[in-house]
Amino acid sequence: MDILVPAGEWVIPGLLLLVVAWNKFNTPPTNRSGTTFALFFFGVIFYYALILALWLLVSMSDIIGLGTFVSPATHQKIVQHAPIVAALIIVTASLFPRVGQIDTAARTFCFSLAAIPREADRLSVELAQSADFEPPTEQLRHQVTKFISDNINPKAVNFSRDGTLSARFTRAVALHWLFIRPKDEVTPLEFSTSAHGRSAYSAIMNFHEAVANRADARYEEMIRESFAYFNSADPTVELKETLSKTITELSNLVCSLIARYVLYCDVTRRGRRQRLSSMGFDATHFMPTFGLDQWAATILTVVILSIGMILMPGHRYVGASEILTIAITFGVSIGFAVMAAVVVAQRFIEHHEGEEPAYPPFAELLLAALIVVGLSIAIRVTILLVPALIEGNSAAAALQDVLKQFPRRLPGLITPFICTISLGLLCSYVNLWKGSWLRVAAVGAIGNGLAFLVAGFLVGTLLDDGLLRQLFDLAPDRAKLLIIANTGIIGAVIGLMVIAAFRKSERARKNDAALAGLAAYTSAPAENIETVVLSGSGVAPRNLGAYSRANVEEMEGRYVCFRPGFTVADVISAYLMVIRWDEAESCLIFEEQGRADASHTQKGHIYIPDGSPFMNLVTIEKGAIRLITVARPGKQEPARGLITTLSNPSGMHFTPASAPIVLRRILGEVPQLGFVRPDSLDYDAYLRDLEKVTPEFGLMRVVPRAAAELDAGPSISAGESRLSIVR
Repeated sequence: MDILVPAGEWVIPGLLLLVVAWNKFNTPPTNRSGTTFALFFFGVIFYYALILALWLLVSMSDIIGLGTFVSPATHQKIVQHAPIVAALIIVTASLFPRVGQIDTAARTFCFSLAAIPREADRLSVELAQSADFEPPTEQLRHQVTKFISDNINPKAVNFSRDGTLSARFTRAVALHWLFIRPKDEVTPLEFSTSAHGRSAYSAIMNFHEAVANRADARYEEMIRESFAYFNSADPTVELKETLSKTITELSNLVCSLIARYVLYCDVTRRGRRQRLSSMGFDATHFMPTFGLDQWAATILTVVILSIGMILMPGHRYVGASEILTIAITFGVSIGFAVMAAVVVAQRFIEHHEGEEPAYPPFAELLLAALIVVGLSIAIRVTILLVPALIEGNSAAAALQDVLKQFPRRLPGLITPFICTISLGLLCSYVNLWKGSWLRVAAVGAIGNGLAFLVAGFLVGTLLDDGLLRQLFDLAPDRAKLLIIANTGIIGAVIGLMVIAAFRKSERARKNDAALAGLAAYTSAPAENIETVVLSGSGVAPRNLGAYSRANVEEMEGRYVCFRPGFTVADVISAYLMVIRWDEAESCLIFEEQGRADASHTQKGHIYIPDGSPFMNLVTIEKGAIRLITVARPGKQEPARGLITTLSNPSGMHFTPASAPIVLRRILGEVPQLGFVRPDSLDYDAYLRDLEKVTPEFGLMRVVPRAAAELDAGPSISAGESRLSIVR
């Protein structure tokens, strides 16, 4: 009992301050939204560390300051209450304006570390512009249908995903009825029945009341404009554009609130995906490449291995509490390293996917490794300081004792530092490795094991002989060899686990990308048509070729589009392309889907000149033009031709690029998508189709060479040009 009372004096305020930090960090309620689970909790931990450091400082100030005014006996009685007093001071001080400003600045800094506002905006745009949506219940679908039919026009009801104005209008009405109307507490929620979901909804709507009111105002405007548009025999272009703009604004407002609701309710992306699915959104979004389960399993494995290594012959026996302290400290430090390495690798892969192997991200890895070292220092100091404080020792004396012990154990920080860089490099290039997951895991085990051997050598070299004799029943030289061996074994196990899980989840992410592409119809209207034609006319504008839908109907469908990669010589880029008739724009449009380099996904209009066997797929955006000219596809024959676009092989340097391209209609199973390499099953079939492009479907001329070069070189006629597919 004598031990529990002083222990509680330190433990309880520390836990209460954690609750305070968590609540403050979740205000405003847009949180649990870091770009990854790890980044969010890094922001929370960083903010809590700031409060904890301030708490310890105030505690020691109270203890030292009171010692000068009271007797030693009285001081000893007051010391045990100093942690509680310090915690109360910190909590109440933030109520004062000047202190509150400092606290807000610190919290804002931690928000930026967790990327909270950026993630909320990103998810909002994704839901508003590209995510498919269907009413989650038949009741809501029936209510929306009845409302539009009774108050607007039955022809305005369109739950399909064809991108027409009626479809976008119906989607906007359904979104408003789903999320905004229940705020009056009369309409029940259609997507959540749990108490947590209802309280989260109330918190979001109360905090963002202004946004909800703006959504209501836009909804009323949209209803008035839609009535005028859908009941007009000859709606004007201005009326159409006004309605389209209001629909977009309403969708953005509603989806911004939905995004914050989902981020507030769910910590992980898996949970967010499930919640969005229950709300009627398409849930085939990318999964994180390394989740919480894998991270926790890695820490647990390191802790178990560390305990096993300590209990092996050669180690000097220590108490159970000290064994757990050493193992948990090392395991958490390695957990920080794995977290940082995976975050850097994810960013690297997203930025350079599909390109030639880029220069390693040493700058980011070095910064991440330094952050890991800082967190490891905080963990080690805290673990050494808390037991002394729990036993009722003086805070100043305990801190002084910790500072004396810490430099001797400082070399132990080398291992998490090297682990961050090693795993970061291995994960960054995991997609370049060929073979089964077992082979990839073996490479990871060997690579990380070698890195840990180096770390073990450095640690053993820097530890002084006195500390080695305290920890081992061996001579210092043999103890150093044991440290190297143990560290190498742990590193190999960590490398095997992390790389295997990372490689497996990377494949799952690419599969999700392909599946998302199958259903990802954008809700944004087509743009940049020079001549406007009323919907339903069945004839394209003159500048597009004035073709009728009846003449091009057989071209509609899904295609696999493939061409040689611009940055990697032996890679073929393959993705889906949907060609369909747009009623609103009265022309054929195309939409790319399932691209591995999703940031370059394009859509546009199809130009078909009268009397020509070729058609042009054109993308025009902010002055940039991409052109695909291919032969008209037949029922059995693919469309072959050339693509002209820009390539950026290095940073911001863009180069005009052209390559053969083929659109093959999908009649059965979807072939392989993404970046197809020579060892892939569909590579040879893609290559054969590409080689048939020249010369019937595309010519790629080269600069004429001098006569002397022609005589000395291979026999090539002056007018002949050969298309070479680099393998």
